[in-house]
Amino acid sequence: MAAGAWQVYGLGIEAMLENVIGALNDTGTPRYRMVLVTSAYTPSDNVHATWTDVSANEVAAAGGYSTHGKLLTSTVVHAAGTVTYDCDDQSWTSSTITAKYAVIVEDADANAALASTDRLVAYSDLDTGGGSVSTTSGTFAVNINASGVFTVAQV
Repeated sequence: MAAGAWQVYGLGIEAMLENVIGALNDTGTPRYRMVLVTSAYTPSDNVHATWTDVSANEVAAAGGYSTHGKLLTSTVVHAAGTVTYDCDDQSWTSSTITAKYAVIVEDADANAALASTDRLVAYSDLDTGGGSVSTTSGTFAVNINASGVFTVAQV
């Protein structure tokens, strides 16, 4: 499924500008992960900052989904005055999952286990019609928009 527009957390932007969050490419440490969360989560762009704000609403580890989601292959590209952050599509095969949001989270120590202080980067509403998206013994896929997760352009 195509993910809805990605929303960058306001405190994530602040963390990037203050060099609190690591490079968004996929080399070295930190790394970034995509996790799925349920409709019990209500995003708050300028309040939520860390994994603690999301973790209680992560999809349960079962039916093809593992806790702390999947590692992303990420790129940062600069062209013609615009910097684009992009990552690979993610899918969970043979899965039984119900999720409302996909969230990109910094894995600061790159150990695949998100810590309470790991920073939130962005989230996408998987069903902009207000519901959740489900699979039953199928492939749950989050396809990143062709334009990437977000861009920053010179004015």
